[in-house]
Amino acid sequence: MTTGEDLAAALAREIRAAVAETAPAEPSAPGGPESDELADVHLPLKRAEQYLTPTIPDASRLAGVKAAAVRLLRFLWRGQSSFNALLLEAASGIVAGLERNSRAIDRAERRFEDLSEERNAWEKDARQRDSGQDTRIAYLEALSLRSSPASSAVAPEAPIPESIYALFEERFRGSPEHVAEKQKFYLPFLWNLPGPVFDAGCGRGEFLRLLKDQGIPSRGVDSSGLAAQTCRAAGLDVREGDAIDALAAASSGSLGGVVAFQVVEHWPAAATFRFLAEARRALAPGGVAIVETINTDSLAAMNAFYLDPTHVRPVPPEALRFLFDAVGFCELRVEYLAPLPASERLEERSANDARLNSVLFGPQDYAVIGWVPAA
Repeated sequence: MTTGEDLAAALAREIRAAVAETAPAEPSAPGGPESDELADVHLPLKRAEQYLTPTIPDASRLAGVKAAAVRLLRFLWRGQSSFNALLLEAASGIVAGLERNSRAIDRAERRFEDLSEERNAWEKDARQRDSGQDTRIAYLEALSLRSSPASSAVAPEAPIPESIYALFEERFRGSPEHVAEKQKFYLPFLWNLPGPVFDAGCGRGEFLRLLKDQGIPSRGVDSSGLAAQTCRAAGLDVREGDAIDALAAASSGSLGGVVAFQVVEHWPAAATFRFLAEARRALAPGGVAIVETINTDSLAAMNAFYLDPTHVRPVPPEALRFLFDAVGFCELRVEYLAPLPASERLEERSANDARLNSVLFGPQDYAVIGWVPAA
């Protein structure tokens, strides 16, 4: 006859066997939502959760007896169950922390890639500036070698090297994209002209590119060989030389438009007059001339005028308009451009504020536009 102790041992063995039957099979390969870097942690945790409260399958032998025994003996593992639950909670917290760290690492890697791109762009810009600095140093060294310590005579002033002035324009005039955006204003004046457009002092060729995109025939001249070479490399019709001489060489009535942006302030008054006279001669009837320069009526703009060491004299709007009229242009108009943003102007609360703004912080540029009378 079986004693009570033997019966308890037999029931315990049955319970352990029943609990073992409920354990899920080991997965053959990771898959589904847990197939990630922490799958080897998530799967054991899910299996461990199933051991917190043992259950007896209904189909097992003596299921009712076993279930009753489990309920009777539950107090024996109550403390162990609590410990297991706390342990699982701690392990789940660790896994959550690992997942957060993994996401943080991913974000850090993306940020590192962004910083690497920014660094590459900065290094490219630094190399360009270093090249310009080397040019400046070489020029100063050449001046030093040519100088004679024994001579006290004042040498004639040498022009600023092209490479130095190119750096100046890059830093203070603005990017080619910025300049081109501002110059789009002039395109409607140059449609359906009786001839090609001549760009005097075309510089980096921003306006010639706009004309080319519009299908408007054009060519340019610039005194800088570096600028002319850059324009030709971009597929533009540009040659190095004096703009006024090149305009004088054009046949009478052969052009449809003549433009000069930020150029006349580099010339003495006589040169500006000659330029306009040659433009009037070279333009066909119905042709147009556009000259843009710094607005002398704005104190803020005049600061920009004196910033450029190659500027000769400011040209007031009334003076330039008079020269247009003197050489025979008609239908003259003056356009004020490049206004300062509101953040750089005075707050206007009266008519006096508006007048003060126009004097101190008025538009930075203006243009005179004139036409040749139609035949």
